[in-house]
Amino acid sequence: MVATIRGLKCIKMKNDVIDFLKHLDWDSFWLNFLVGLIFFILSIPVAIKVIPYFTIRQLRNKNKKYILRKTSYVIQEICEYLSLMPFKDEELHKHQVAIFTSKKDLKNHRFVGLLNINVFNPIVFPKVQLVVAEHFKNLSINEGFDLLTREKNRISVFREKLERLIEVHSLHIDENTISNISELCLDIRSFEIEFEFNFAIDDLIEKGVTERVGVFGVMNLAKLYERTLILLKSLIDKKNFETEKKLKK
Repeated sequence: MVATIRGLKCIKMKNDVIDFLKHLDWDSFWLNFLVGLIFFILSIPVAIKVIPYFTIRQLRNKNKKYILRKTSYVIQEICEYLSLMPFKDEELHKHQVAIFTSKKDLKNHRFVGLLNINVFNPIVFPKVQLVVAEHFKNLSINEGFDLLTREKNRISVFREKLERLIEVHSLHIDENTISNISELCLDIRSFEIEFEFNFAIDDLIEKGVTERVGVFGVMNLAKLYERTLILLKSLIDKKNFETEKKLKK
């Protein structure tokens, strides 16, 4: 009896489905299906590119204050590093550049750093290489080695500060800035590795068998100064910063 009732229910459901399919407006069904399919296909690039773009843009606008602060910190570190460079030249250090955040945002307007090199003069980039190379040329080999050792230690500390910044605060710094800082850090690390070649014959020097005949890494250091200046200019060129330039007395 129960099996018979179930069988009748199944037959009724089957007939209902057949009846539904017979009276279905297939033209409208396929039209709605095709329209839905087209919109689905068109929404794929929107979901992949447009939505993430506006999401990241919104996050950046929200974090604008933090981005400005972290970028200012990078500028300050670079200015401090360059201000302590032992290579002085009248033409290279002829101007003084004061760096501020933009006056368009008066609430966050403040002094950022002071630089004794005019990075807006394209001549300073090759000039700094010449100044560094010429300075070492006028030193004895041992004096050059001692100076390069101090510079290596100083630039290593500088690299560690930059690496710590992009490691901890990468969410508050734009991708282009992170890429440029990372490239500079890699260049510094390359210099540090080259510098270690200077210790290859230390045991022979200590025994009096030979003397130091040259110093590895001078031109690499000179290029690092140029790349640091280029990085600083790229940061200042951002719309969030302004500068005031004047001749040094």
